Amino acid sequence: MKTAILACCTLALAPLALAGGLRDPTRPPLRSAAGAHAEPTPVLSAVYSATARRGAIVNGEYVRAGSTVGPFQIEAVLADGVRYRYEGHSQELHLPRTLDMIKKPTVYPARATSGVNP
Repeated sequence: MKTAILACCTLALAPLALAGGLRDPTRPPLRSAAGAHAEPTPVLSAVYSATARRGAIVNGEYVRAGSTVGPFQIEAVLADGVRYRYEGHSQELHLPRTLDMIKKPTVYPARATSGVNP
C-alpha cells in the first residue's frame, strides 16, 4: 500500500521536475541579461617610473601614454595608476595602497645613556 502511494506521488511530481519547477541547488546561478552586457574593466598590475616616461602593465601588456590595449586607449600613466578612455569616457585606475604607503615613519625617541656599559 505504501509503495503504491509513493509511486503515485512520484508520478504526480515528475512533470514539475521536468518542467524546471525543481532546480538543482548546487548549480551556479543563471546570468541575468544585465550581467551579460557588463563593460570590461582593465587590470592594472604595476606602474614603472624608472625612465623619464612612465610605463605600466595593463592586462599583462607594457603600455605608455598613447598605447591601446584591447578597447582601452591609455591617455596617461600616473604615479600610482593610469588614465584610460573607453567608449568616449575617461576613467582612472589606481593600484591599491599598501600599508607602507599609508603608514607614517616612526620617529624613535632619543635614548639617554645611563652611563653603565653593558
